[in-house]
Amino acid sequence: MNRYCTAVLALFLTAGLMLPGSALADDPEPADDSTNATSLVANAWESDNTTAAPQQDEPTLDVSVNGSLRFNALFRAYGGGSDFDQSSDRVLGDGGFTFDTFRIGASGSYGNLVFDAEYAIYPDAFGGLYIHHGWAGYNFSENRQVQVGVSQVPFGIQPYASSSWFFNNTYYVGLEDDYDAGVKALFTPGNWDIQGGYYMNPEGTTFYGNSTPDRYSYDVIPGQGQSVVEEHQFNAKLAYTFNHDGLGFTKLGVSGQRGQLLDQSTGDTDWHAAYAVHLQGRYGGFETKLEFMQQELNPPNTDDRFTSMGAYGGTYRVANEHTVYSSSLAYHIPLNVGPVSEIKPYYDFSQVTKNVDAWNDNVSHVVGFLTSAGPMFIYTDLIVSKNHPFNFSYRESTEFASVMAEGDDNEFRTAFNINIGIYF
Repeated sequence: MNRYCTAVLALFLTAGLMLPGSALADDPEPADDSTNATSLVANAWESDNTTAAPQQDEPTLDVSVNGSLRFNALFRAYGGGSDFDQSSDRVLGDGGFTFDTFRIGASGSYGNLVFDAEYAIYPDAFGGLYIHHGWAGYNFSENRQVQVGVSQVPFGIQPYASSSWFFNNTYYVGLEDDYDAGVKALFTPGNWDIQGGYYMNPEGTTFYGNSTPDRYSYDVIPGQGQSVVEEHQFNAKLAYTFNHDGLGFTKLGVSGQRGQLLDQSTGDTDWHAAYAVHLQGRYGGFETKLEFMQQELNPPNTDDRFTSMGAYGGTYRVANEHTVYSSSLAYHIPLNVGPVSEIKPYYDFSQVTKNVDAWNDNVSHVVGFLTSAGPMFIYTDLIVSKNHPFNFSYRESTEFASVMAEGDDNEFRTAFNINIGIYF
């Protein structure tokens, strides 16, 4: 696909939101005919210009600074094995307290101009410093907005398909909480949630075309013997919310994406695509998220049955064709105990099956609860999983790089993690 054509399409996408709105029932109407522009001019004329037309207030710049500081208390014991595993078991098996992340961000507006940005600081072993998101936008009306920059890709349940700190396997194949660089349009008439986006490239691409795994969300990037990157990606999401007379809501939706995969060494391209059907509901204190996804990756110039993906400073192999099942069940329990305002127990389940029969599935069970206490949010998770990137044993596996493809570590591993975060 010619990149100039895709750029033109992106401009049309933006221009479409600038066109005058149709006579939809929920488009805002003047509250009083005497306040429209024509009557203001007429009134000023009839009064012999003795009364000036009301002046619009000048917009002001409103900015708020936000951020978070998070730590993990991690406990795991995978047994004997290599010196590496024995040493890590001696430390983390008895309890390890580690730095997770520090984020600093800002959001604000100037009239209808809006922006939102956040920068993340992780340990060097997880990529160090990189942008989480950063975009500037414009509100054309209460239900029409355009964002330009690094924004969350409109795909699946948002902002998260999971409830736990570990996320579901949807995240580790690049289909949950993904961020890329491009333009996104949002249109929310009534109960509809309509989003579309064009992303020229992932957020980790530099001015010189370099692409490293130092990033927050998983993308196709060079590694594992490949020099492939993703580009010119189109996304569309359509969802409708059914309200249940104060008892809650059910939001049903479908999502799709399609883009190019570029071999940087030759300039050849091929395609990748994914689709999803999803349900999100809230019924009193009960919350549910259900999602079914399929993704196909076709890296050019290779017979590999995998594609290299990466984030947090490292890459691994992802099966070219896979299906993802994802669910999350939770219950909100309001409390008034000191600073604690709510406890939310949850159960997350996800599974990735692959088109290669000999390759092992990725399976994850997470039972835990989120404690909310003013600016403090504490995730307490017990994870039982196999072939999970963050609950992984080097002892039994040939290499970490196989985790989302062949799945060499095909034993269930158990870990207990507490993530303590202060948000401001």
